[in-house]
Amino acid sequence: MTEILAPAGSLEMAIAALDAGADAVYAGPKGWSRRPMESEVTEEEIEQMILYANKLKKKVKIVVNTYPAPFEMPLFIKKVTKFYELGASGFIATDVGVVKLLRDRFPDTQIHISIGAGVSNALDVKFFENIGADVIVLPFRWNIEEFNEIKKISDITLEAFLYNTVKTGKICPGNCIMSSFFQYRDWFEEEEKTNEHGSANRGSKECYRICQVPWEINNNADKSKSILKQDTNLIQEQLVDFVKCGVKVFKISGRERPIEMICKVIKFYKKVIKELEDGIISSLENYKEELEDLRAQWNNQKHKRVAVLMNKAKSYNKMQKEEVL
Repeated sequence: MTEILAPAGSLEMAIAALDAGADAVYAGPKGWSRRPMESEVTEEEIEQMILYANKLKKKVKIVVNTYPAPFEMPLFIKKVTKFYELGASGFIATDVGVVKLLRDRFPDTQIHISIGAGVSNALDVKFFENIGADVIVLPFRWNIEEFNEIKKISDITLEAFLYNTVKTGKICPGNCIMSSFFQYRDWFEEEEKTNEHGSANRGSKECYRICQVPWEINNNADKSKSILKQDTNLIQEQLVDFVKCGVKVFKISGRERPIEMICKVIKFYKKVIKELEDGIISSLENYKEELEDLRAQWNNQKHKRVAVLMNKAKSYNKMQKEEVL
């Protein structure tokens, strides 16, 4: 059965997403999931999500896709053990050691490999399968040929984002550590976890949006301005191929987006994927107008969010200068 995996940036979002038709939601405990604090949730909220999902016979996946430091491991083990005992259906992880730890401690849990793991080819996928991963989300710039290469050597369940970007982007999604080179300092403690500005891969709560500002790209003395990260688009043509290829999990990103927007995306793709699987449609041609309207709303919300985060980044830099003075 194909699964729609939706974001749960709050308890309210989790409930709404499950009611809208999502088969599972993913939630990040505070300090462990590469998102701003306002898009992460408390242990109590995770417990409520699991209880609600169980009533609907649906799932909650816990996002722990940061890179825990050695001194954080006892706390990390304590946290994931509690979530497992609460009834979480699985974990989404990045760090190789974390994947192995989760598999050894919880043999019956489902482990997803996060986009932050930096999977680059089919051999990377096979490696993660060998250390215990069940599902792997593939980079949203990959095409159907690259998905099929994986199926030749691995039985791992394939997960795809319900959006893509143009192939001219200059960075690998989920692997940016640039913010930590601009500023690093302790910030505050939340639920026993010390949080800091800098790289989201270490659980930092605010990124400096390095990829969203214009950079001068010098290519053999031919200088040009470029944005490192390109806008994402909700997928259309690729969806048909992904369903045929056997992708079993379709992921919606957006823990920081409006709940109404997330529910619209869930309902649209839930309907379309079912019709593709049932043979009712063979393309999204009849849904082209509806999808374009949804894309416009999605991108509008994206630009608003980036503007907010860019203003935050500027305020951090100003604050840093004032501290120096």
